[in-house]
Amino acid sequence: MTEPYWSDDTVTLYVGDCREVLAAMPDASVDAIVTDPPYELAFMGRAWDASGIAFDPAVWRECLRVLKPGGHLLAFGAPRAYHRMAVAVEDAGFEIRDSIHWVFGSGFPKGQDMGKAIDRRREDRTKVLQVTAWLAAARDAAGWTNAQIDALWGYSGMGGLWTTQGKAAIVPRLDQWDRIRDSLGFDDTEIRPLVVELNERKGRLGESLEQREVVGTRSAATRKSDHLYGNFSGDGRLTLPSSEAAHRWDGWNTALKPAHEPIVLARKSTGFNSTVANILEWGTGALNIAACRTPVTAEDAKAMDRVNTPGSARMKAGASPIGTFTRASGSGALDTTQGRWPTNFVITHSALCAEDEVCQPDCPVAELDRQSGTRRSGGDVSGNEPSPRFSETYGESARARFVKHRDAGGASRFFPTFRYEAKAPSSERPRLADGTAHATVKPLALMRWLVRLVTPPGGLVLDPFAGSGTTGEACALEGFRAVLVELEKPHAELIKRRLSKPLQPSLDLFSMPHDLSPSSPPDGPGQDRTEVNDGH
Repeated sequence: MTEPYWSDDTVTLYVGDCREVLAAMPDASVDAIVTDPPYELAFMGRAWDASGIAFDPAVWRECLRVLKPGGHLLAFGAPRAYHRMAVAVEDAGFEIRDSIHWVFGSGFPKGQDMGKAIDRRREDRTKVLQVTAWLAAARDAAGWTNAQIDALWGYSGMGGLWTTQGKAAIVPRLDQWDRIRDSLGFDDTEIRPLVVELNERKGRLGESLEQREVVGTRSAATRKSDHLYGNFSGDGRLTLPSSEAAHRWDGWNTALKPAHEPIVLARKSTGFNSTVANILEWGTGALNIAACRTPVTAEDAKAMDRVNTPGSARMKAGASPIGTFTRASGSGALDTTQGRWPTNFVITHSALCAEDEVCQPDCPVAELDRQSGTRRSGGDVSGNEPSPRFSETYGESARARFVKHRDAGGASRFFPTFRYEAKAPSSERPRLADGTAHATVKPLALMRWLVRLVTPPGGLVLDPFAGSGTTGEACALEGFRAVLVELEKPHAELIKRRLSKPLQPSLDLFSMPHDLSPSSPPDGPGQDRTEVNDGH
């Protein structure tokens, strides 16, 4: 193994191809793998996001080898390419256990507004093909080839583009045209005015775009929230379609607004016939549910306290999905709850919620609650208490499971919810003196929750695609050790700077106060339902 690029008591960072670093690591040497590999979408033209490495089973096979029996893998993927990564993980020998879906409201569509794109388009193709046909005839008359035209500048392939009738046809610049004319010795008196016209129009937008009726101005705040493509060159005007074709396709686009990222949850087969034996031997094989429970709001705690008054059955560990209740002696006051069972659906509030401390209507959390309406938990549909005979027959723990905790609210309270940040804060997004920064940074609170979920106390986490180092910082804050591997040296330097500074705990699971949430969900089919199986 190459020498570490940087290390401290908690994190060891390597620079290079993760396949080479993994090959030098011993078998069964890490407790968990938490990583955000390339999505293979050529993001912003970056070469590291188009190598195919995330779809290569050989990479995940090496990850499987270095992972302890029963150890878990968590790996992010893009919605449209996640399946290819998951298949590669499975083909490498992992057991696919689940998929976690991180839902957020901050994504922006990367599509194209068809109506505006049509009006923006210039109708020059017929004239362009007229020029390229003329030049092709002049080339043939002179006995030249496209390769000879390329050789005038040392190009490769431009001669073909200047003489084709295909989709890639283009007109040479005037200086290029003049050199071809002088070299081939043709008279361009007839065609030159058209060549000049097309060159003058290069880079100019279609006439229909300027003829669009302006009906308003998109404010900076609106542009930030909508993220609608089509405002070319910073144009913030609201306009109506101009051409007939633009009217026909107005409102059409090429992409949906991204609002979730899937995370594959996979496990290496245990070394024993049972998970119990494996966890006793290796310390791996199970998920740390207690450390990742969803917090219960103060209102929920009060509702539970009313149900579980002194003298009633007390919740016991394992007796109810909500967890253990602890009371001050004789007072009936609820001291602590462990929270709800973590789910494979993780939500992030929208931007304006965090800014205004009010849950906004466009927030994924608010939308979930709007659709669900107010739901009451616990008991049977009628809300009746179990009879004394029920307790005599099945025991008090069964009664506790039946009663549950009888709180009420929207469906979002059943899911881990994170505070939104428009982008990672500067403390999580280091920048070099030359301006180098990482283009994709995961929220620290989310990564802390994930490493807690799959890593045993004091365990070692591997991240073979370290990126900006969020996994490393999450491990340091959670008391785990980490091995990071990063291909790009500038990114490794960012990680080094990030982890060399004193670490500040991030905001973790976050619940918007009930009195700041949308107060009255609209009446509808989901309003005020009572549930028995409420998804704890």
